[in-house]
Amino acid sequence: MADQSSQLREPVPPPARVIAGCFGMCAFSIAIICGIFAANPPSVVLSRALIALFDAYLMGLVAGEILSFAIRDHLRQYIADHPIPNSDISLDDIVGELRVDKSTESKPNIAAKSA
Repeated sequence: MADQSSQLREPVPPPARVIAGCFGMCAFSIAIICGIFAANPPSVVLSRALIALFDAYLMGLVAGEILSFAIRDHLRQYIADHPIPNSDISLDDIVGELRVDKSTESKPNIAAKSA
């Protein structure tokens, strides 16, 4: 039997693919507009716009992966530096995609309990 919480979630595309799609669509539309204003033939405008779409998509994938890595690294460091006191919640509970070692998980504040 499948977990009910996994059935309720809708699939979310990875951020790198979303960024790549935005890059590609922006490049495609800019190439179309510039080609029309330059009075190029429609076949030239479309072929150049498709080339711009694929090139920008690849650049967006690279940029998206770099940004995703930087954000994940920053989150790991932030959670390691700022543990939640009196909590058994780990980083894996908060953000399922991140993996951290046990030393960065939050530990109960023993000094606060004894005071």
